[in-house]
Amino acid sequence: LLEPHSVRLGMRVTEIDYNDKKEVKIKCIKMTDKNNTNKNDNPTIIKCQAVVLAAPPKVLARTITFLPNLPKQKTESMIATPTWMQEYGKVAVSFPTNWWRQQRMSGISIDHVGAVATWWEACSGSEDDGNLPTLAGFVTEQGAAMLRKVICDDSSYLFEFIIESLKRVYGVDANAMGTLESVASDNEIKAQGSSEQDGLIVTNGVITVSYKSWLEDDLTNAKDDTVVDFTCDYGDRDLQSSVEPLFFAGTETAAGAHGHMEGAVIAAERAATEVVEYL
Repeated sequence: LLEPHSVRLGMRVTEIDYNDKKEVKIKCIKMTDKNNTNKNDNPTIIKCQAVVLAAPPKVLARTITFLPNLPKQKTESMIATPTWMQEYGKVAVSFPTNWWRQQRMSGISIDHVGAVATWWEACSGSEDDGNLPTLAGFVTEQGAAMLRKVICDDSSYLFEFIIESLKRVYGVDANAMGTLESVASDNEIKAQGSSEQDGLIVTNGVITVSYKSWLEDDLTNAKDDTVVDFTCDYGDRDLQSSVEPLFFAGTETAAGAHGHMEGAVIAAERAATEVVEYL
């Protein structure tokens, strides 16, 4: 079991001071609701002998100050490594009934026109497979730009846009989807959150549309003025190489299955072995 206070939630690492004597000082600051740090707060200092960094390489390089600086080639390789799925987003729509199965339709569909490129059944809502029948879909970079325009004036517009997209893809009307009796009036639509943070959630009656954009999330797709003229491959040696007491994990650094949970496990096992040998 983890010791008390061993996990710090809502904190962002801003600086790592390290040397070759197994002495590391990590400075972290409490995050605000907008994923920003409150510079007026006193930073928390954590001292240790070694650090495993498992966030996307690009985010690490662009959001943490390393003292001394990481080697130039490693820093540029980290910045040149795209975060897995960084240009995508995900939409989920939960319904009171599984109308697509009731009408003998597939839960999987492809949309070459709309903002959501691929739909699939995330859960059926029956036999302990989720609380509600839910369709989920991936949003491409072009789709994210489309949805940005939809919600720029009023985030509640997301609901109608996504429901209309599903009607078109499946060739059904509101009655077939069960939305006529399930939704409330327009003035009862409730929206909370934001797509670039923890996610935008829009509810109308008993139907909920959720949307998360990684393209606009600075914890996934951190941006700054640094420019490199190459793209680094996932699993590159520069991504895996340790720097004194700093060890780099994360799925983008994995030699195989990068971008997936399996890759994260592979990278974690490698980093753990390196830390044990170092200490």
